[in-house]
Amino acid sequence: MRTFRDKLTVRQEEILTSALEIVAQEGSRALTMKRVAKAVGVTEAAIYRHFENKRHLLLALYGYVKELLLSELSPVLAEDLPAPERLALFVETMLDYLSKHRGINLILLAETIYHQDEELRKAMLDIFSSFRGLAKTLIMAGMTSGDFRRDVDIDGFATFLAGMMQSVLTKNMLEKGTAGEFDVEAAKKAIPDCILRGLLPRTKV
Repeated sequence: MRTFRDKLTVRQEEILTSALEIVAQEGSRALTMKRVAKAVGVTEAAIYRHFENKRHLLLALYGYVKELLLSELSPVLAEDLPAPERLALFVETMLDYLSKHRGINLILLAETIYHQDEELRKAMLDIFSSFRGLAKTLIMAGMTSGDFRRDVDIDGFATFLAGMMQSVLTKNMLEKGTAGEFDVEAAKKAIPDCILRGLLPRTKV
């Protein structure tokens, strides 16, 4: 099955990579066809040959972000590790992804809410659902192996995990440069530890 990125031309992927960098560095307001053209090193007309307008470019960016997320996280599920260690690696990989792209998922979510656009909402939901699907697979594997409790609300847990990591990044972004700046590296250990206290089987008294 062909992925979103498989359908892109080399130039389209180059444009989306530049668009992603602009949004991550400067916010969605800085994303204009002219700005992207300058970043890619082509004329503005050349950008319009690949994307009809900014909205079309933005929709493609959502799909591109989803593919990047899946390419980072999917290999973790194939790692031959005990379920708790695989979960810790999943959290670490996700936080690295969010830090690398400066919370692009949060930026796109804000863009979705601001525009109240149904297509953007569906595209954002697709990103969120893809993450939750991977998280649910991760937890179900742990249940099957006996590493995790079998009475866990899988759907609720996947949503909780997404929210927890987004909150960690939000806190880090808001506190950056302050005396109490949040330590993302510490969060990579704290989140799995916090989660596993609720996932590991209860010891019998």
